[in-house]
Amino acid sequence: MKRTLITCALACSALTAGAHGGEDHGEVAAAPVQVGQVPRAAAQTDDFELVMVLTGAHASGEPEHDHPTVPPVLTLYLDRFATNAPVAGATVEVESGAFKAVAKQVEAGVYTVAGQVFAKPGRYPLTVSVQTDDGADLLEASLQYEAPKASASTSSPESAPAWRKLGGWAAGLALVLIVAGWAWRRRRPGTSSIEG
Repeated sequence: MKRTLITCALACSALTAGAHGGEDHGEVAAAPVQVGQVPRAAAQTDDFELVMVLTGAHASGEPEHDHPTVPPVLTLYLDRFATNAPVAGATVEVESGAFKAVAKQVEAGVYTVAGQVFAKPGRYPLTVSVQTDDGADLLEASLQYEAPKASASTSSPESAPAWRKLGGWAAGLALVLIVAGWAWRRRRPGTSSIEG
C-alpha cells in the first residue's frame, strides 16, 4: 500500500510540475509599455528631481470615441533632489520642438500643462526650465510611448482564465484520487483474507 501511495505522490508532483508549462521563473525582464500604462519621463539635476506623467484618453491607449471629454494632460512632479521636498511657487516652462508652455501649479510641487501635443504615440524630447526664489535650472528628458496593439490583450498567456491555468493541477489531483481509490479497493479484500 505504501508503494502505491508513493507512486501516486510522484505522479502528482510530475503532473503539477508540468502544469507550469510556458512560465518562466527566472529573472523578470523589464516589460515594455503596454495598454493601460501611463507614459512617463524623469529627469534630475543637483538641485531638482522631476517626474512627468501624461494622462488622458490618447495617452492611456484608450480609443478617442470612448472618452471624448478627457483631454491629455502632462503633469509634472517637482521635488528638491536632496530632501524630496516638493518645490512650490516655481515658474516651470515646458518645451518640446515648437511647443512651449508655462505650467500651472495645482498644488505644492505639482504642475500641469495641456498635453494635446503629446497625444499621438511617438518620442518627444522635453526641456523643462525651473525658476525659484533661490535659483534656476534646466532639466531634459524624453517622453516616449507606442501605440497599443489590439491583439495584445487576447494573445497574452496572462489573459487566460484562472480555471484554465488550474487545469493541470485538477487533472493531476483527479488522477491521484482515482489511482488511490483503485489501490485501496483492491487491497482491502486481500488484507481481510490474510487476517481471517
